[in-house]
Amino acid sequence: MPRPILVAIGALAAAGLALAVVARVASPPAAAIEIAPAQEVQPQATPALVVVDIGGAVGRPGVLRLPAGSRVLDALAAAGGPLPEADLTALNRAALVRDAERIYVPRAGEVVAIRAGGGDPRVDLNRASPAELETLPGIGPGIAARIVRAREQRAFTRAEELQTRGLVSARVFAELRDLVLVR
Repeated sequence: MPRPILVAIGALAAAGLALAVVARVASPPAAAIEIAPAQEVQPQATPALVVVDIGGAVGRPGVLRLPAGSRVLDALAAAGGPLPEADLTALNRAALVRDAERIYVPRAGEVVAIRAGGGDPRVDLNRASPAELETLPGIGPGIAARIVRAREQRAFTRAEELQTRGLVSARVFAELRDLVLVR
């Protein structure tokens, strides 16, 4: 190839390269576009409900439907609040309510005969008031207070934990084994 043609091709290539550089500098860079993978739209799940029966010294006793995760305090509010004569020390207002649970709010000085769970005569270690715990053989105010403190730290999963956690002796546990339950 003759030299003038090679020079012309080189000049054109240099001009094209210069034009590309000028065009790149003169125009703003293109924005990066990210394409996210398609996601399925999940329908919003309605919160599950629990149904509880609340009675005693409340404004509107009856059966309530509450959102799952509600606490005894929420049930009290939904039932019109406690009456002035209600003994709120008998309740653990921070406890989670469970479906089909019965909550009874005693009046001051009232001896509670109704237990959580619809009349089961056994005492629920995770829900019983100190007064209810004291109805058990060998349990006085001091041990009842220790049981309440222990369940606030970690809920009971088995009745035997009264003994394994050092809250009662083997003799006392043998006397009350059939009188307690854990829910």
